Amino acid sequence: MRSGQLADLTAARGMMDDTGNIPGPHAPPRRSLRARVLDWVRGPGAVRVAGLTALRILAAIGTLLSVTVIVRVFPVEAAGQFFVFLAAAQFVAGAALAPLLTLAIRFGSVHKADGDRDALGRLIVFGGGAIVSVAGLVFLAHPLVTQGGSLVPGEAWAFAAVAALSGAMFFLGGLARVNGKVIAAIVPENVLRPAGLALAAITLWLAGAAAFPALSAAYAVVLVAVCAVLVLMAPWRAARFAPAPIPAWRPYFKAYGPLLVYSFGNTALATVHILIVAYVVSVEAVPAFKAAVQYALLLATGVQFAELIYGPQIAIAHQRGDLPALQRLAQSSSRLALGFYALAFAPLLTGPFMFELAFGEIGREAWGLALILCTGRFVSAWFGTVANIANLSGRTTQFALTQGAGVCVLIVAGPILGNHFGNMGVALASALAMTSWVLVSVFLLQRSLNIKMGPIGARRST
Repeated sequence: MRSGQLADLTAARGMMDDTGNIPGPHAPPRRSLRARVLDWVRGPGAVRVAGLTALRILAAIGTLLSVTVIVRVFPVEAAGQFFVFLAAAQFVAGAALAPLLTLAIRFGSVHKADGDRDALGRLIVFGGGAIVSVAGLVFLAHPLVTQGGSLVPGEAWAFAAVAALSGAMFFLGGLARVNGKVIAAIVPENVLRPAGLALAAITLWLAGAAAFPALSAAYAVVLVAVCAVLVLMAPWRAARFAPAPIPAWRPYFKAYGPLLVYSFGNTALATVHILIVAYVVSVEAVPAFKAAVQYALLLATGVQFAELIYGPQIAIAHQRGDLPALQRLAQSSSRLALGFYALAFAPLLTGPFMFELAFGEIGREAWGLALILCTGRFVSAWFGTVANIANLSGRTTQFALTQGAGVCVLIVAGPILGNHFGNMGVALASALAMTSWVLVSVFLLQRSLNIKMGPIGARRST
């Protein structure tokens, strides 16, 4: 046999040995976990997700440290008054003005991409008008609900300023994201703000002015600084401010209503329990409860991380009707959130030593409350990005209703259990509310989307 024929025969045998040339279907080669991880790390979105996650973790830790500073350097009553003041202002801002963040991203991105400067200008005017309106209403209504300072402590101007500036922070943060400043906008909102509050508390303590009115005014100054930084990131040059007929404003008003319902439930679940403690138990009991709540929020980092990673993929899978992919993503997000939950919950099992070291005399009480609140968040971590899947699959109204039901549970059970068991009773009511709305949401989503949520996932049919 000639050498040329031998070479042809060898090449033919090689082609026959290649699985890609075998007729019929065949499984693609399986890639190792290491290869898949390296592909993700080298991907264009990896740095962005890592940066956002690191900033969110720093923000959660920074807020916890600011609470620690206030609890340690301020008298218990003054700290309790400030936390009640802060919870009330956050409730007003979150319920009435937090929709501006979604509105800015939803419409602002489209207007900027289309080059519609007039529409972007109208959006900015709409957001500014909403902020000014809420500030005016809060300022006028404050004396009517103060009841001698027991319901909403502090001066009317300070309360209205903090509520309005918190709403402005939401809106300006959304505009900054429209302008491509996604990671940069998180720094003033979630890092500069708690750091500024902690610095203000330490400064007042050193000056011998560790009192509630001074701290509330200082926090308003901190919010002014945060908003000033965000103003520099907004797309002002891409907007043009010109008069427009009434129909041009209707899309913003139409979208604002449903977002208000969602924001009300979401904000109420995060703030109402602190107000219940103040009015049912005592203002002096608030600092321990606030410390426990702030630690429990660390457990939400895993859910936020899962939303950043799997959010776009969930939206694409739902749009394409890819049920197996949606099932895998729901399962993966649950596992990630549950892993973060375990890392944050583990220190609680070591006992109250760390809480006593951080929060002093109220440390042991805060540790017991944190155990209850963190246990109540187990169901949320188990099912992962429930809110993300609901919103991205078009079930926002359904999700808002289940959150509203959770708020009703908290409002009814909180005072009853608080009267009998004090702080612990309100913590139990909060955990019950969190568990109930998540379970109901998961039940409805599983029925409507035909998927099984949780880290275990659906069994494969044989």
